[in-house]
Amino acid sequence: MKFVSAVFLIALCAVANFAQVTSIESDFENNKSKYKLEKFAEGEDASSGYDYLVYTNKAEVVKVREIWSSSYQPTFRAEDYFFKDGKLIAFVKYTFPKKYYKTSIKGAKIPLKIVEKFYLTDSKLTSWIENGKTIPKTDERWQETEKDVLERADGQIETYKRFREEN
Repeated sequence: MKFVSAVFLIALCAVANFAQVTSIESDFENNKSKYKLEKFAEGEDASSGYDYLVYTNKAEVVKVREIWSSSYQPTFRAEDYFFKDGKLIAFVKYTFPKKYYKTSIKGAKIPLKIVEKFYLTDSKLTSWIENGKTIPKTDERWQETEKDVLERADGQIETYKRFREEN
């Protein structure tokens, strides 16, 4: 009986985690047409750079998609930062084939391969999925990863503010 209860509890937690994950992304997609989209780019060097798609609701940043591209790489990277009430609630890393680059910078849907997902509540990492596997909170990398994710999100907001000031 204890085994059945344990399996049920694990399944319930997995469903709750999946519900959180899908609701953040689906809420964004359902409301995407209500948001203002701003685009800007920065070159890293002559052959690579970053494109940014920033979705805002009035003065609030809702999502930032950072797209890294390189003329010599067959696979590009995209990172989505989801915000609510000024706080990061999800960060998702993807890769995608180079042939979708022009479509990606328009903000259109493209086939993305998920590399990592991070979900946060009150600036605390609550779920981390790496290559399809849930990383336990006991993992020695947890605290450093949480710090890195929050710093990266702060960097996205600072990059957006700098872009706004320059334009």
